[in-house]
Amino acid sequence: MAKKLTVVDFFAGAGGFSEGFKQAGFDVIYATDNWSPAIETFKLNNPDTETVKADILSLEASDIPKADVVIGGPPCTEFSGSKRGGGGDFKKGLILVSRYLYFIDSLKPRWWIMENVPRLLQAMPQRFKYKDIGVDKEGYLEIPKKQVFNSADYGAPQKRLRLFSGRYPSLIQTHSESSMMSLTGNRYHRWVSMRHVIESYPDPLKGPSEGSVVIDPNYGIKVKETELLDHFGDYFVMSKEEAERNRKQKTQHPYYGKMKFPDDLDRPSRTVMATQFNASRETMVIESKKGNEMIYRKPTIREAASLQCYPINYKFVGSNPTTKYKLVGNSVPAKLSFAVAKAILEEAGIKSPQTAMISTA
Repeated sequence: MAKKLTVVDFFAGAGGFSEGFKQAGFDVIYATDNWSPAIETFKLNNPDTETVKADILSLEASDIPKADVVIGGPPCTEFSGSKRGGGGDFKKGLILVSRYLYFIDSLKPRWWIMENVPRLLQAMPQRFKYKDIGVDKEGYLEIPKKQVFNSADYGAPQKRLRLFSGRYPSLIQTHSESSMMSLTGNRYHRWVSMRHVIESYPDPLKGPSEGSVVIDPNYGIKVKETELLDHFGDYFVMSKEEAERNRKQKTQHPYYGKMKFPDDLDRPSRTVMATQFNASRETMVIESKKGNEMIYRKPTIREAASLQCYPINYKFVGSNPTTKYKLVGNSVPAKLSFAVAKAILEEAGIKSPQTAMISTA
């Protein structure tokens, strides 16, 4: 690209949202988050980006560089259906949404996208009073567009529904449940299955093989098995008791609907959650073999990262698996952010890459 468009990322987390923009050739110039493992992970993988550990409520517009695009996903806990059965405090959740919108008004980017769970639609008005977002003037900040996207429709091996609010062009869908031609003449590829990811990796219980390589299921990057991080071990194995509790919660829950046990590998995965408790209803379950014994396990951190479309060489900073699962789960799938980045390039009249631009360093 003759000119790189610039990006500022609020609530940057481990960097999934920014990753898609980087893959499209954007320059992510600034990122902020208030969680140390997240900002350390972002900095490790994006050494050229100014990364700042801070609470967004403590930042001012003068602290943030101007950019062509502003992105961010305010924490969705209060809007999540899993928070007290969907009974989260919307008013509390809107505090960070309002602060994000304050920066949108102050920085005035040409494009901006706020990502969240679809339930935010129930709480977020079409426009905000300027005074309610901390701007001392009369009138309203309009929300130009609100759309819910399924990440599987854009090549992610995960059926994750996300709400994009803001000012951005229409995305071009690339995948669907079955390979087909759309009414507009576009060819849709079949959704990428969870199996495609799981079977791309070696058996995590056997340990790495000297001289063998792993090929990234999303991007084709090759990594030696002996250099593959966050995959081998036994931290992901469920005991028989945990697996049975998980099965009952999925198949015999008294008021939530039934779920597959184990998960259907021939479809995109369900939403990758930030918490991966062995006996939780939300945790994905994979049937596997340990010697001659059939066992149940959850995805490894590396498998979960691929479901979220992180490159195979992306590194996560955390002292334990719980922290790393949270880093992975609290992410925007990079394939989805790549789709919106491509749409922005086309609207800007800049040639967009047909495939992701991935660093193999």
